[in-house]
Amino acid sequence: YAYLSGLGGTPVQIVDISDPSNPSVAAMAASPDLFCSSQDVKVETVNTKYFKGDLMAVGNEGCLTGLQLWDVSDPTDPQLLSAVSQIGEPEFIHNVYIFEQRDRVYVAAVSSFFEVFSTFLYGFTIGDVMIVDITDPTNPITVGDWGAGKDGGIAFGTPFASSPPFPPGSDCTPPPGGDELCRGDDFPGVFAHDVWVNEQGTLAYVSYWDAGAIILDISDPANPTAVGTAFEPETLESDEGNAHVAVPARGGNLLLIGDEDFTAGPWGFLRVFDTQNPANSVQVGAYATENTLNNPNAAISYSVHNVFVRGNRAFLSWYDDGIRVVDFSNPAKPREIAAFVPEGLSSFWGVYAHRNLVLGSDFLGGDLYILKMK
Repeated sequence: YAYLSGLGGTPVQIVDISDPSNPSVAAMAASPDLFCSSQDVKVETVNTKYFKGDLMAVGNEGCLTGLQLWDVSDPTDPQLLSAVSQIGEPEFIHNVYIFEQRDRVYVAAVSSFFEVFSTFLYGFTIGDVMIVDITDPTNPITVGDWGAGKDGGIAFGTPFASSPPFPPGSDCTPPPGGDELCRGDDFPGVFAHDVWVNEQGTLAYVSYWDAGAIILDISDPANPTAVGTAFEPETLESDEGNAHVAVPARGGNLLLIGDEDFTAGPWGFLRVFDTQNPANSVQVGAYATENTLNNPNAAISYSVHNVFVRGNRAFLSWYDDGIRVVDFSNPAKPREIAAFVPEGLSSFWGVYAHRNLVLGSDFLGGDLYILKMK
């Protein structure tokens, strides 16, 4: 089954892909809130004393219940287990990630509605990562919070020109002979956008618009602590990119960052960082499509949007430039090994690899593409 989040009040669609050439909608998981937009969805098999089966976490935008948990053990009959409101007002949960730590299960989620809304209105630098204990999915409990002035994060309402309290060396001051690291003239502010967690459930990788990736130690989920950063260098013709997604690879020894931008490029690179020492992460390689490099006025059209990693392969949704598969066996020289660009207009939003299949969601056409790796 494939689980598709949607925008504009659409429910989560659960699609039967057992016959990839003939997919069909098996069920819908509609939010109890009106006008709710299911922005992100993750599914994991869970085995605790409270719940055994397949659990779906849904991050919603513009809802009174930003985080919803569903029992999808029977994908044809999803059951809502809980719907969580953190602040009692419309929320903006943009991305979620389920992870386990010993005998407990958690969701890391970013970020709240009012923080992001204030970014658009006032240009504040903000950010928020919540960690929710969902060991009992009928009774989720928020146990940790990093950002928005909490636990060393960026204080809510801080003007952009100030230096956010990131770890040493990442305070937005200019490198020798270069521009400031934390830019913002193209987009009003800095905020957490996405979060991934390593297999051990000990490190979270938070992508920040205009501020790179922040690596958090979450071995104690109640006390997230920043231990490192990954900032793009200015050596590959891009000093305006935003860390849109940061995905660990090789057990966390590498971090693959997709940057994107709303202004003319060339930006939109896939960047490979060596993160064996999180406090001293360095970029070792980068990849961009020919269209990204050759169309400097195309802005977001030729920019990477999402990254999914399997082994030494990165599966990329590249907006108007299709689905790309990049081999990073040699991190210094990532190379494209496969691509799919459909005829006509398309804008790829999400990507996922499953066995020998690659699934890509077309934001513009509203389609799910199921591709086969030869």
